[in-house]
Amino acid sequence: MKLEDVTMEIRPRTDWEAVDSGLALARRDFWRCWCLWWLCMLPVLALIYPLREIPFLCIILLLWAKWVGCRMVLYQLSRRLFGENPSWSALWREIPRAWGRRFFYRMLWARCSPWKPLSAAVEELEGLRGEKFRLRMSLITRKGEGTSLLLTLISALGVVWLAFGIFMTGLMFLPEAASERWEESFDPDRLFDSHGYVWLLISCIMMACSLMDVFITGAGFGLYVNSRTWIEGWDIELAFKRMANRLKNHFIILLGLLLLFDAPMALAKEAGKSLSASEMIEEVKSHEDFTIHKEKYVDYQSSSSSGYSLTPPAALLEVFQALGHVILGVFLLVLFGGIAWLLYRARWMRSRDSIKTVAVDKARVVMGMKVTASSLPEDLLAKAQEFWSAGNSLPAMSLLYRGALAWWIDQAGVAIQESDTEGDCLSRVIEIHHPHASYFQTLTQAWVLGAYAKTFPSQETWADLCHRWPFAGRRSS
Repeated sequence: MKLEDVTMEIRPRTDWEAVDSGLALARRDFWRCWCLWWLCMLPVLALIYPLREIPFLCIILLLWAKWVGCRMVLYQLSRRLFGENPSWSALWREIPRAWGRRFFYRMLWARCSPWKPLSAAVEELEGLRGEKFRLRMSLITRKGEGTSLLLTLISALGVVWLAFGIFMTGLMFLPEAASERWEESFDPDRLFDSHGYVWLLISCIMMACSLMDVFITGAGFGLYVNSRTWIEGWDIELAFKRMANRLKNHFIILLGLLLLFDAPMALAKEAGKSLSASEMIEEVKSHEDFTIHKEKYVDYQSSSSSGYSLTPPAALLEVFQALGHVILGVFLLVLFGGIAWLLYRARWMRSRDSIKTVAVDKARVVMGMKVTASSLPEDLLAKAQEFWSAGNSLPAMSLLYRGALAWWIDQAGVAIQESDTEGDCLSRVIEIHHPHASYFQTLTQAWVLGAYAKTFPSQETWADLCHRWPFAGRRSS
């Protein structure tokens, strides 16, 4: 994976901007992704042929296996994002792997995950398993977890809505000669006895699934890329690489321009003298971009003289009621499932917090500053006062702040991470309600002003910080 080959603008986005970028990726490769989805469903279509007399079992199999098609859509979008467009032969070879790789885990446990749009990208593209996968998911879902859940809900409701729309659109184009036969099929007593009618519904649902899955997978992939951009600083890395490439490729040209700088300046002055200000203004205004264009629109009034009756038959109303019950059932299922997930999430978060200090290693470098035993002097406070007296204010403040962080990590057991900022460290300390938290807040404010604004505390404030220094001892290795 080379960031310089990326085919999309990489920058930090909000969650819904990331979703929109993923939808744009899906639109760009829609036909290829849509064909890949149906190619993955060919084994299922062959499997349900012997079960054609049991339509509802067939649709359960189709809905359960459709996530394999989403994996191939994700495979295509991820390769295309980094400048690679896989050939059809490579895609054919990848389809059996999409079916066979970790089949039971993906089709049983992971199939019911409400974070499928994000978790699929982590598992497929990073190849993580077990504890590493869970830790990575807890990091990735910091940005976009709620949006991922909404995408799962939108996918379920969107399939029902889109399938209903496709079905009713087809009914609108039925000829009048066939209306009586279709009204008989709408009879509630015979509704599910007609296999042809049920297979028509199944076809509409599968068409809706194929359309929704392409775009929902693209939206989830956009969230995943945005989360990694926020966490790993892809945009900054990419900007530096592009800058290095530009300087490397144009160094000789820049050197030549620097040597010939006086000549272009002289030519520019002569060109400026050749035209007066009014002539230059007229030349700019004569450009085609400043031409005024006018358009006229005619407002046609709609006519209501049509003699067609739009009153639906009574049997069609029965179908609407049945579909309404289905939509209500799906909504209630999602609602109760969401409540159950919130309860489980709260319990899981408590259990994770209880083992956090055991599962996570102690931080050794925080914000680029070493807080290990070998990096701190024996008498930290005396060394800091020595720096301050010599006029080295920044190293003095740095020693105090690093010593405080070391004490919070080892002595107080605060779970400070290596990726935390000053604000994150202060928030973690305030959460434990320790008596020294107010001192650490004052020290953090002084350190931030000194490190970033070069505004160091006065002599009285420095003396007060040293006098009230509560963190004794050194860090262990």
